[in-house]
Amino acid sequence: MFLALIGIGLAGGSTFYISWNLFSGALENAAADRLDQAKKKNGSGLLKLSRPLFRGLVQPYSQKLKLEDWRKDAKRKIISAGLEDVMDVEDLIAFKIFMGFVVPLAIYTYFLAMGGGIPLWILAGMMLIGFIYPSLMVSGARAVRHEEIKLQLPFVIDLLTLSTEAGLDFIGALQKVVEKTRPGPFVNEIERMLQEIRLGTTRADAMRTLAWRIDLQEISSLIAVLVTADQMGSSLGDVLRVQSDLIRTQRFTAAEKKGAAASQKLLFPLIFCIMPAVFIMIFGPVALSFLGVK
Repeated sequence: MFLALIGIGLAGGSTFYISWNLFSGALENAAADRLDQAKKKNGSGLLKLSRPLFRGLVQPYSQKLKLEDWRKDAKRKIISAGLEDVMDVEDLIAFKIFMGFVVPLAIYTYFLAMGGGIPLWILAGMMLIGFIYPSLMVSGARAVRHEEIKLQLPFVIDLLTLSTEAGLDFIGALQKVVEKTRPGPFVNEIERMLQEIRLGTTRADAMRTLAWRIDLQEISSLIAVLVTADQMGSSLGDVLRVQSDLIRTQRFTAAEKKGAAASQKLLFPLIFCIMPAVFIMIFGPVALSFLGVK
């Protein structure tokens, strides 16, 4: 009976592992929806609840920290994640210190006052997790946003290509993309770029700023090619068609790599969960009969 329970547990663990990988795409879509809702609410959850506390208790002191290089890198990550309306760099620093030091020490003090206590290794773990949690939140939102931009990029380029080949200039083609494409982070960035151009920014500088905000290799390469073609006077339609074919090829190659990696990921549950469960179910009764167990 005990061996059968072990086999069932191993089989259940392998089923959970496979299901998690199969439905990871659905989880990413759900994360994207939660990110959009968080931006609409100007922050939500733990960040929204703790904002008055860390702004009042920590931020007056964290602003004095000399972390200029880190601030520049964090600012770009926040903008790339689309969270600039939710937090700024000073909020991120204060939130990290608040979650990494203030909250764990407050919990530790509370348990001491109640006559108990928590082990120091648990306190250290709480401090470590609390300190890295804000950075992980930004990195996760950034990864979800980048994935959504990658999914939207081929369609946007195709529409730009058709519009320019139909006779529209580049700005008119971008406006057509904004009007005809479903809302998304890439379309929102294009609309923001058009507003900057209308306010007097040159087309090349506006496109470079867009690439800096998104901070994605595919977008940076596309913008570099478009800026060069614009300066050289080349046909943007031909350039966009080449870039569209290149991006689709890269996506197909990435899909093949993920497909090849999926078979390797299945080896772990197959070897350590499914096969032992099968061996236990088959050879367990035989072993018990040799041991004289009825």
